[in-house]
Amino acid sequence: MPEERLTYRQVAALLVLRELGTAVAHKELKEEWGLELDAKNRAGLIDAKLIESESRANRALWYTITPAGEDRAIEEVRMGIPVSSRSGKALALLYLRSLVTPRVAIPVVEEPVQVPVTAMSPEEVESRIREAYAKITPGAGRWAAMTNLRALLTDIDRDLQDDVLRAMLLAGSVDIEPVAISSDLKPEDHAAAIIIGSKPNHQFRVGA
Repeated sequence: MPEERLTYRQVAALLVLRELGTAVAHKELKEEWGLELDAKNRAGLIDAKLIESESRANRALWYTITPAGEDRAIEEVRMGIPVSSRSGKALALLYLRSLVTPRVAIPVVEEPVQVPVTAMSPEEVESRIREAYAKITPGAGRWAAMTNLRALLTDIDRDLQDDVLRAMLLAGSVDIEPVAISSDLKPEDHAAAIIIGSKPNHQFRVGA
């Protein structure tokens, strides 16, 4: 049986706790981040061992994320989360920061390993995506093929492209969907698709 997806509020709370890296009061989540972690959402995270909860002075609730919660937060974002909350852009920013600032230091190895590195920041990649969209579409709001986008971003690591696109989707600044008639797709179209959840998506459009 597939694992049940988390709600938007649950993922949002996990992202905030992951970024702050310390115990956070229920009141702070609500007042500073606009997140009301109600009893049902809170119980779901605790039962799944994604967060731990404790009562402190004046019976105030404090939350701490677990290692499983940190992993689950990023997994949920990678699968795509519909966002309607005013906090959506702030949460997308937290996710992008988590990509460029590792939470755990990588131990130094004796043998140096050559790893391809993309020199661009997520913000720069988003700017390139917007520039590419303007080049391949006749006007704002039109759907564009992922194949055409990939062709203009060959100097950017594919995983970084996908991470930024998912963060833009989370922030509500891009729409990403599969095509209506998949039989018309060519092999290069399938190769260019971005996977959200388990679904390949072949077209996108940039909004705000």
